[in-house]
Amino acid sequence: MKKKLLISLVVLLSCAVARAQYLDPHYAIYLSSPLGLLSKGGGKFEYRLNLQNAVLLSYDQYWGVFPGYQGALEYRMYFTDRSKLSSSENFIYAKGGVGYAGYTQNNNVSSIAVLSDGQNHYDPPGTYVFGGGGVGRHFNFDWFFIDVNAGLKFAQVTTPPAVFNEHLFYLSGPGSFVDLNLHFGVQF
Repeated sequence: MKKKLLISLVVLLSCAVARAQYLDPHYAIYLSSPLGLLSKGGGKFEYRLNLQNAVLLSYDQYWGVFPGYQGALEYRMYFTDRSKLSSSENFIYAKGGVGYAGYTQNNNVSSIAVLSDGQNHYDPPGTYVFGGGGVGRHFNFDWFFIDVNAGLKFAQVTTPPAVFNEHLFYLSGPGSFVDLNLHFGVQF
């Protein structure tokens, strides 16, 4: 009896392990691109609801001119690549979140006319909310992946100070209209 139970358990576990090798990933951990480390760093956690839908939580820490943080909730819809030679996926996404931005005077940045409006003193923008969306591609390499997305993001400072560097905040800061990112990570 013990021998039959042991053999049944071994067969059941080997089937479960074999089945697990063919399941799609349900979780993923993203890290920000090393190219963005001059201005921000952070990560995301993804939970796949099914093969086509996922929810992501992200956190980014900013430093430089606008030190602060940003948290977001993102929804993704994945589309498999039509060519069976690739395991990569295309996706569309929508996200929303909240953040806080301080301000550190940087004379090199303030001297660029497009990024400054000629003021000598700026207050920090403070708390802001944002929303946005776009498209992207998720390159799968077994358990490792590279993720690229491009879209638009719209931010609004909740209580804007009298004078803050709006040009810099909305053109290249955490409230930037352009939402262009490169991430890498692991999925399991």
